[in-house]
Amino acid sequence: MYGILSPQDSAQYIRIEKAFLDPDKSALEIAQIVDSLYYPENSIAVYLERTDNQTRTQLRRVDGALEGYPREPGVFAGAPNWLYKTDAGFLIQGGKTYRLIIERKDGRADITAETTVPKDFVVVKPSLATAVPVISFEKNTPGTPIQVNTDVNGYFFNITFRVRYFEKNLNGTVASTNELVWQAATNVERDNVSNNGIYKMLESIPRNNFYNFLANNLQRVAPNRYREFKNCDLIIDGGGIEIKEYLDTYNANNGLTGAEVFPNYTNISEGFGIFTAKYRTVVEGLKIDSKTVDSMRVSTITDTLGFRY
Repeated sequence: MYGILSPQDSAQYIRIEKAFLDPDKSALEIAQIVDSLYYPENSIAVYLERTDNQTRTQLRRVDGALEGYPREPGVFAGAPNWLYKTDAGFLIQGGKTYRLIIERKDGRADITAETTVPKDFVVVKPSLATAVPVISFEKNTPGTPIQVNTDVNGYFFNITFRVRYFEKNLNGTVASTNELVWQAATNVERDNVSNNGIYKMLESIPRNNFYNFLANNLQRVAPNRYREFKNCDLIIDGGGIEIKEYLDTYNANNGLTGAEVFPNYTNISEGFGIFTAKYRTVVEGLKIDSKTVDSMRVSTITDTLGFRY
């Protein structure tokens, strides 16, 4: 079983599959047989329940390919791609605990798992105190600090920027507006020191990482053009404690000194799988300051990209 709840998604999807073993057939062969992967539709019922008020919804089986989520090509059969989906009316809320219930129709006990969704992340750095918040990647700083405060349920974070810029003609008219997506940091762990239930995630983004990203994604500016930053969005994605526990289990048994057989992490009552949650906070319209542009104009990494302020 595999599922990640998110308040930002209009529907939640859970993958539930069977384990399989045949004394005569290769596992690779069986993996291409749909009936070997999935339970018959009427053999299980899947529910999602909010534990504080016992609000419950039954998930319905859908073909992920028809929902816009085709299965990636590989070892397992790709079609149909059976998933279990909540209705749009069942909303996921930050700070709430949810229980997944897999009811087996053969009389055996239900299979369950629980996870608590992180609350909204509070961005401390860059400062959002001004009407138009500013972010800087200038040369005189060792790195750009990104600080987020979270509750106990946020553990691992990804930091992403959507960077928008203009291509302008020399007379100042806009030739095009463009956007780049930069994955600035992944799997950043928050600290373990609580301040009245608040935990801090702090990461320093080296300025050259930003410059190299631009240089790798942009060509030399045309002779009759220049570029100008419009703004950027800061996107913070944070995952729950189950992701931390999964990675801890893997890392503790990896390498030459690790166990010969890796233990399978699971947080469901029977079988194997991971049931967790994530949250996303987006800060829109950050302004990239003039010091960054000045630094880029004298940097050998970005001096040909033609950015002006």
